[in-house]
Amino acid sequence: MPSLSRRDALRTIGLAGVASVAGCSSVDLGNGPNERPPDSLETSWSPSTDAWCFKYADLQNTARSPHEIQTPPTIKWQDRITDPPSASLISGELVAATPGQVITAGRFDSELHLRAYSAIDGKHRWNRRIQHQPGRRIPRFGGLVDGSLYMTDGGTDVIAVNVADGTIRWRRNLYDRVADAVPEKFLSPSNSAVDFSPIPVATPETVYIQSSYGLHGLEPGDGSERWRLYLGDRIDQAALEDPYGLAVTARRVWASYGGHVQALFTVRLSDGSLEIERTRLPLELPSRPVVTGDREAVLTHDIVWGTSPPETLAVGVAGEDVEWQFPGHAGEGAAAYSPLATDGDRVFVAASHEQQEQLVVFALQAATGKLEWLHRESFADRNVSVGAGGEFRLCQPAVTGGTLVVGYGTNPEQGTGHGEVVALSRAAGRVQWRSTLSIAPQDLMMTSDRLYVGGQQGTVVALADDGSG
Repeated sequence: MPSLSRRDALRTIGLAGVASVAGCSSVDLGNGPNERPPDSLETSWSPSTDAWCFKYADLQNTARSPHEIQTPPTIKWQDRITDPPSASLISGELVAATPGQVITAGRFDSELHLRAYSAIDGKHRWNRRIQHQPGRRIPRFGGLVDGSLYMTDGGTDVIAVNVADGTIRWRRNLYDRVADAVPEKFLSPSNSAVDFSPIPVATPETVYIQSSYGLHGLEPGDGSERWRLYLGDRIDQAALEDPYGLAVTARRVWASYGGHVQALFTVRLSDGSLEIERTRLPLELPSRPVVTGDREAVLTHDIVWGTSPPETLAVGVAGEDVEWQFPGHAGEGAAAYSPLATDGDRVFVAASHEQQEQLVVFALQAATGKLEWLHRESFADRNVSVGAGGEFRLCQPAVTGGTLVVGYGTNPEQGTGHGEVVALSRAAGRVQWRSTLSIAPQDLMMTSDRLYVGGQQGTVVALADDGSG
């Protein structure tokens, strides 16, 4: 079976070579096919640390919260997305969690089902069905900001949902709007809307969009395009390929691309001069950039399971250079991988190989990629198998206070599966507590008082310290 990417579905991976470096260039703001350059690009805004409003917690994709569960937790409530008549659930995910509300999404063939729960007791608040075209990319979520949940339909549209009642505030076909001013060859490598692939990240001032054209800035109130920045003039084709993710900081915007591009673009607007650094990555399917410093970021590959383990597990980038590569401990046969999390000083990633049948968690120094500690535990007697490609997955890690929470599980075709989440001390990797669950953990989100675990099929479990409300 070929490798399975978080971003789409099945894909074969074949990484080759070592990172090469591309330089930094300052360009005239009028360059590019009908660019509308921004007056400002960065943001000083950051979300509340009491909530988990983005897929990976914040604009830098750190998957980090100052709060933690200190004792073996108890389950406060649990619920799952149910299949509507004549439809079959393809996948589910945890979208956002606040002290008052939790939102999940279930993906069906031509619909996305959003569901909101009370964070206190799990009671349903609202449901919303959003149509999307079958066969396109997976819809992407760009954060819960100022009462709106921003997302795409996986193809051309950017959508804002009112999280108070689930109504659609606006829906804009960004591809068609840009195509009115820009030739199609600059918008996607296939001259088709199918490959436009917008990815959103929202702030109160701007909804940032990454696409196969480059970067766009939308007005949060109505979705109108305020600016656009073309990045294709830095490659040998008119349009970019395979957008994988954005990060936004107070000084820069970061965007990773796969396919023939295989690069991380870092964009800064300073004193009216636009500076764009392009760093060639040794990753065919790169993850979202995880920002660890002013000019530093770490990436892994965007693969959840595969039969051909890649040579590089994580890459550290500083400016226009690949500073380090960490190979991991590759074994033979099938392997599963987690996304990244960081506490600023360390970067954490998990992997499991069929040959060893173990959970392996790596703690790497963010600046150098040096291994700081390693945690291993056997899957013996856990009733899971790494080789079960359609079922076994590793959970997204989360830094919660002084702990790192990781997880794994298996999800059969029928039922919610089973698995476990484990809390490790982030300084040394020692087990603090563990919790066995009747779901296959996929997503973790920490709020001020609860840890939410999202299952592969849209189930959500609310965990809290034993004895808490």
